[in-house]
Amino acid sequence: MANKLKITQVRSIIHSQEKKHKRVMTSLGFTKNYATLYKNDNPQIRGMLAKVRHLVEVEEIDEKDVPAAVSSPSKGYTVIKAAKTTGKKEPDGDET
Repeated sequence: MANKLKITQVRSIIHSQEKKHKRVMTSLGFTKNYATLYKNDNPQIRGMLAKVRHLVEVEEIDEKDVPAAVSSPSKGYTVIKAAKTTGKKEPDGDET
């Protein structure tokens, strides 16, 4: 089977030192932090990931491990937006 790459953005591109990093992240398809993309493993994608390796986490997976709900062959990539926790506690009852 063909290998896929599971790529997750873990750092923001704000205040990135080079405009090149912002262009690469945009061309990969990232728009928000903690978004996950599934890309085909090829030299072009590997080269792009080498430029922004400090902003992303990369994991090699088999094609069968890609969730069926997010597969989109026409676009060439898929996006899963992760839920980000805020760390705030919800008030439980009367606290006076």
